[in-house]
Amino acid sequence: MATILREKGLEVSVLDQPAKGFSIEDTVRWVERESPDILGFSGNSMSGRTAALTSIEVRESIPDLPMVFGSLYATFNAERVLRKYPSVDIVARGEGEETVVDLVDALKKGGGLKDVQGITFRKGDAIVSTPDRPLIEDLDALPFPDRGLLDGEYHSEIGGAIIAVKKFTSVVSSRGCVYRCRFCSCRLLCRGRWRARSVDNTLEELHYLASEGYEQFIFVDDCFTLDPKRAIEICRRMREERLDFEWICEGRVDSCSYEMLREISRAGCKIIYFGVESANQRILDYYDKSITPEQSVRAVETARKAGMDLVMGSFIVGAPDETREEIQNTL
Repeated sequence: MATILREKGLEVSVLDQPAKGFSIEDTVRWVERESPDILGFSGNSMSGRTAALTSIEVRESIPDLPMVFGSLYATFNAERVLRKYPSVDIVARGEGEETVVDLVDALKKGGGLKDVQGITFRKGDAIVSTPDRPLIEDLDALPFPDRGLLDGEYHSEIGGAIIAVKKFTSVVSSRGCVYRCRFCSCRLLCRGRWRARSVDNTLEELHYLASEGYEQFIFVDDCFTLDPKRAIEICRRMREERLDFEWICEGRVDSCSYEMLREISRAGCKIIYFGVESANQRILDYYDKSITPEQSVRAVETARKAGMDLVMGSFIVGAPDETREEIQNTL
């Protein structure tokens, strides 16, 4: 979003508060130094409270500064955020690239928020939500993120152990998922749809990252393996075009053939992350996961056979009526 605003001729500053180790007081001082016309926050369930408390302190310091919250937590709790935190003026729901442009334009002109799709805002004592914004259809039209906006060096870690020690970043080659897992934000945010960047556009960004000195990355797609033919083509192109990366991706256990996993491994993927969730079919059915425990076991075995260095899985315990025995079986 910052890259898009820059392309529109606006000045943009970005602060990654947790990565910089900033306290709320540090962040307020940073905002005071930057003196923005609009302040935006992106946060998840873990960081949302810190963002809200920061907005309260910023409001004390700069009373008239418009403040906007976005990302998943704010999207699904828009009215709650506005009612609980009067310091927050607007919530941008869903995908933000187009919304932020319209919102900034409306605020620069002094109002007209009712014409901006995909936002929830306070109007007097009322909370107003505009219609949802359509999903972005052409992901190739989005610019490559200007990673130089982030003042810092990023690494990937698991349980405190750093697993990406070289120059590292994230890449989005697709958005969404066609599956309807009960616990996943995708079923609401992406409305049961999967959209992909073209292979050419994805490879173009990878070449750009190589030219910038990046050596490791993670595909943060909701499911990189959803279209096996596309995943194989990306991986074969990476090898043919001599893109020498070490990388990480996520996949579904029911869409991971040996052929695809072998191509992924040969293209430099070192770690694959599967959504296993439970070893109990009853619980998987409750989650609408559409897989079996046997498929999870086979996927892990196949990934190891294909040459993957590390195979990881996500697990969920505590479903309604899940028994102690079922939890123990998963563990």
